[in-house]
Amino acid sequence: MDDITRRAALGMTGRAVLGASAGGALLARPGQQATGPRLSRPRPARRAPDWAALARQLRGPLLRPGDRGYAGASLPYNKRYASIRPEGVALCADTADVQAALRWARRSGVPFAARSGGHSYGGYSTSHGLVISLARMNQVQVDTRSMIIRTGAGARNHDLYAALAGTSVAVPSGRCPTVAVSGLLLGGGFGFSSRHLGLTCDHLLHTEVVTASGEVLQVSAQSHPDLFWACRGGGGGNFGINTRYALRAEQVGSVSVYKLEWAWKDARAALSSMLGLMSQAPDTLSCRLGLDVRGGGRVTGGAPERGVSALGLYFGPGRELAGLLEPVLAAAWPARQQIEDRSYTRAQAFLAHSAPTGKFASKSRYLAQALPDAGLDTALGWIERWPGSANPGGGGLTMFAWGGAISRVGPAATAFVHRDAAFLTDQEFTWTARDDDRVVSAGLEWLAEGYHQLAPFGTRQAYQNFIDPSLPDWRTAYYGANLPRLTRVKHRYDPDDVFRFPQSVPEPPR
Repeated sequence: MDDITRRAALGMTGRAVLGASAGGALLARPGQQATGPRLSRPRPARRAPDWAALARQLRGPLLRPGDRGYAGASLPYNKRYASIRPEGVALCADTADVQAALRWARRSGVPFAARSGGHSYGGYSTSHGLVISLARMNQVQVDTRSMIIRTGAGARNHDLYAALAGTSVAVPSGRCPTVAVSGLLLGGGFGFSSRHLGLTCDHLLHTEVVTASGEVLQVSAQSHPDLFWACRGGGGGNFGINTRYALRAEQVGSVSVYKLEWAWKDARAALSSMLGLMSQAPDTLSCRLGLDVRGGGRVTGGAPERGVSALGLYFGPGRELAGLLEPVLAAAWPARQQIEDRSYTRAQAFLAHSAPTGKFASKSRYLAQALPDAGLDTALGWIERWPGSANPGGGGLTMFAWGGAISRVGPAATAFVHRDAAFLTDQEFTWTARDDDRVVSAGLEWLAEGYHQLAPFGTRQAYQNFIDPSLPDWRTAYYGANLPRLTRVKHRYDPDDVFRFPQSVPEPPR
């Protein structure tokens, strides 16, 4: 499992049915009657979309089924949604291409989704119509004099860290190399540096946004401040397509990293001691705790592999880090341990991991405090009921330590409301095409059961970048008290609700 936002990047727009003409009324949502005069005879069939016309308007290529590169460009990261394949992928070269693709989609009545990294947990960065891909807009410029980092919408974590190498500056970012900074930032954005440096969205200085009308807005605290507020944690794909960013950099020096792994028999002691440490640790220390299981299980048969691990970053030397971890090592000696001094960018390489992979489902929840003993027993018992799957990633529970710099920003200062949490949990089940319906059904039931059992130990809030299509009260869970203001911003910049998907910020009540 991973510690970064996987919501489809940058304008992870939903699979909306859009306006039939540039200035005409929108088509009705499913189950909603379209407004306007009644017709005395049936409407004529809509003309087939002119894909050749779109190709002529773009500087970047337009890929259609059968074209070289289409297969890779059209697949979403979560293969659970691999059957949703677009009729075209516009590989935008610049903001003008984004404008052209968006206008063409609206004019042609073609549903669309914008994508940079494509890691949407809910599959919201894919479409049966047009995918507006920002993957080629991946430039990163680091100015160490002004301490500003400028990125294109398609820049991914590996692009960012490559540009930061040797500069001694950083910005909070994520763990998975292929996740785009855009989706990370728009939904909040946290990683191993966030307890010390804050969230990615807290470092936003400026962003460029293409609105539903095709207008390009330069958005900052001084220009369109309401939209700027919403872009800092309001979630990608709700208000427009963000195409560029300017981020405030932080000076960093050498750091140290650690990885501890315990045998399953020591899981309870290891978890309890590590959670206790992180409840009072300095902001300079981060932690990802993992309870992982893979292989055989009660449905697939065979003995599963279970493990417990702790992984993190410390803004200080390894000798100090070893001292901080000493009580944990005394409580439960790891089967394997690693503590190293590294440069900041080499530390990111140590921490990097792409997960989950294949087909997966995820459910997140914030905790106001560390799991108590009863919660740990519940979590361990849930892991031991693992049904099994063929995916090497398996499943399990991850706990990320929050607090520190994250909590020093008020919940209303940005759209990101989850400022008072002590921990974020993420429960996952992964599978592959080789797993039959029986295995998939058992795994999804196992995931839902574990999420329900741990509910008494957490809050009602969940992380919008681990977006969960099955979450009932997602509006409150993702946005809390900030939802009314977000709906007002939505109405101002997208009054026709062009950017919509099953869990997009809704229009205000009318």
